Amino acid sequence: MSSKSSGPPAPRLAGIRARWLSAATAALHDDPLVVGAALVGSLGTGRADDWSDVDLLIVVEDAHLNDYAIPGRLPNGPGRPAFAIDARHNGPRGTRAVSAQYVVEGLPLWVDWHIHPVSLASWPSDSNVIFDRRDISRISVTFSEYVNSGQHESATPKSADDQQAMRLALVPIAGKQLARRSPETARTIEFLGGTYAQDGDWKDHLAALRQLLDRFATLGLTDSHSAGQAYIEFLEKTLR
Repeated sequence: MSSKSSGPPAPRLAGIRARWLSAATAALHDDPLVVGAALVGSLGTGRADDWSDVDLLIVVEDAHLNDYAIPGRLPNGPGRPAFAIDARHNGPRGTRAVSAQYVVEGLPLWVDWHIHPVSLASWPSDSNVIFDRRDISRISVTFSEYVNSGQHESATPKSADDQQAMRLALVPIAGKQLARRSPETARTIEFLGGTYAQDGDWKDHLAALRQLLDRFATLGLTDSHSAGQAYIEFLEKTLR
């Protein structure tokens, strides 16, 4: 896992994330078909900042693997689902993944769900296990090493509308990078359809994100668009 800079304190974001996680993991624990769950990514390693997203590794009964690849099958916590897309191509063969955006208290929260069948399950060395009903073994490799080794699942087809909806939902991800003064910010803005401006300052990047949101307004995805606008406003107040 690559190192990253922390963004400025944003206790509101951290609180939203904590409340969502508490409710979502309680729902997972109450689901008898979910064998175990763990935090991975920066939350798993303990290196998260207030701007960090959520990465959850859940283990389910083999016969129900595909059931959990459907966004509506996963818990929403206290949030309202605004976007979800099949992301199984990010995981090893035989697993599933869903990337989703939830609107919680008016702001967006990005969650990457990694869904593995119990027959293939292991806890990576840097995961933080929330619960485990089967004494799943822990392996010596990190989560990043684990999911990037071997063959991956093939990507599912995505329509042009799917891709545009994803770009809209990723605007706050670019905002998170901007909060951290990440050099990747300009490249992400370009990927979303904006103009690449590596030498731009934070105000230039913020303006580019607003322009993207204006363009995406025509998609009619009100929840995701409104949450993106609220996030950019929050970001500007935090950076000033």
